Amino acid sequence: MKLWSDLYDLIMPDLPGCPFAAVNNALRQSAIVFCAQSLAWKDEHPPVAVAAGTAEYSFIPPVGAAVHAITHATFNSKEISPHTGELDIPARDWRNQTGRPEYVLGGATSLRLVPEPDEAGMLTMIVALKPSASAAGIDERLFNEYREAIIHGALARLMLSPRKPYTNTQLAQYHQQQFLIETAMAATRAARSFTRAPLRTAILGRG
Repeated sequence: MKLWSDLYDLIMPDLPGCPFAAVNNALRQSAIVFCAQSLAWKDEHPPVAVAAGTAEYSFIPPVGAAVHAITHATFNSKEISPHTGELDIPARDWRNQTGRPEYVLGGATSLRLVPEPDEAGMLTMIVALKPSASAAGIDERLFNEYREAIIHGALARLMLSPRKPYTNTQLAQYHQQQFLIETAMAATRAARSFTRAPLRTAILGRG
């Protein structure tokens, strides 16, 4: 794991007088948006034991991370897909449905199998992660490959701060443009390199 402070040498020269706490927050928010838009941080989720009659399951992300999306999932070795019907199905209705389960993403914390599984089994997933709101840093691979994009996003945020020594609207627009370009490139790269093979990443710590 790389701490936000590992980026100070690259970002602080452009931010005279900026508090470290503000820099940390801007880097964190930039990394969250980058990961959410690019899906560049993929990981194999720990297998989830599914019980018959139980539809709700909590995610178990690495410390300092949150699940943004599921990119591939299987139940008892059979691929399952996102549920494309109504997301507000009454419990009494979706429990009575039949057929192969699908999943509904319940935000960053959980998922729901639809219909309620009528057999026990194992759920496996590849998920796209993003830093959590309390993350103290980022995955080392992301740091090595995408730190420039994350720095651009943080500078764009901070340079829009009013009446600061580092306020610069024109530069903020430049950094935002670079952030969008590099995020789009990372998204294309992530899509091309998508694999269902097991993925491994470093575990983030909390600050």
